[in-house]
Amino acid sequence: MSDLFPDEVVTERLRLVKESVADGDLGERYASMSTDGMDEGEVAYVPVEPFEHLREAYEFVADREDRMQSGDAGTYVVRPREGEDGAGEPAGEAELFAVWPRRAAFMTFGLRKRFWGRGYSGERAAALIRLAFERLDLEVVFVSHLVANENSQRAIERYVDRFDGRREGTLRNQYPMNGEPRDVVQYSIGRDEYEASGEPPDCEFVDERDDERESR
Repeated sequence: MSDLFPDEVVTERLRLVKESVADGDLGERYASMSTDGMDEGEVAYVPVEPFEHLREAYEFVADREDRMQSGDAGTYVVRPREGEDGAGEPAGEAELFAVWPRRAAFMTFGLRKRFWGRGYSGERAAALIRLAFERLDLEVVFVSHLVANENSQRAIERYVDRFDGRREGTLRNQYPMNGEPRDVVQYSIGRDEYEASGEPPDCEFVDERDDERESR
């Protein structure tokens, strides 16, 4: 994997774990994102179609692995930690895309419906924001939601306010959904705003190569 992004990000209640075709459980990923495994509301505002067969799960994981290896993005499956309802299960997907020439990043997040309402979005976002500024040395993090997605709006506004970020405005025809461009609301958090907001989020970045060194 790329040395740029950690293999795992650990927060108080979550583990964000890299995926690979060789090491992952494709059957598990297929079950969690299949037509039978996903609620219609989970994909109402994200450009992801439920998997119809196992090959689609393979291609999904392979694409995410490619982005991780190239250094273009940190791509993770989100799993609740021990003690949480559904501990160890794939609760969602989180990505941090680096736009290196702009010294910027943007975040995406999808969460299974049974895990909604727990504050996982903000906990995941805080860890990835810290990753962008403190490990990747970027200068601004962007996040957006479709205009009609009120759940994402509430979650995003909470953590943007926490880190003294701001609402940039509505961008027209920015996001393709079902073949049609949709308007989004975009927010940003700058490094200076993040640093002035207080204590950094409590999280840990784990690299397999570090574990390998310790075992030698």
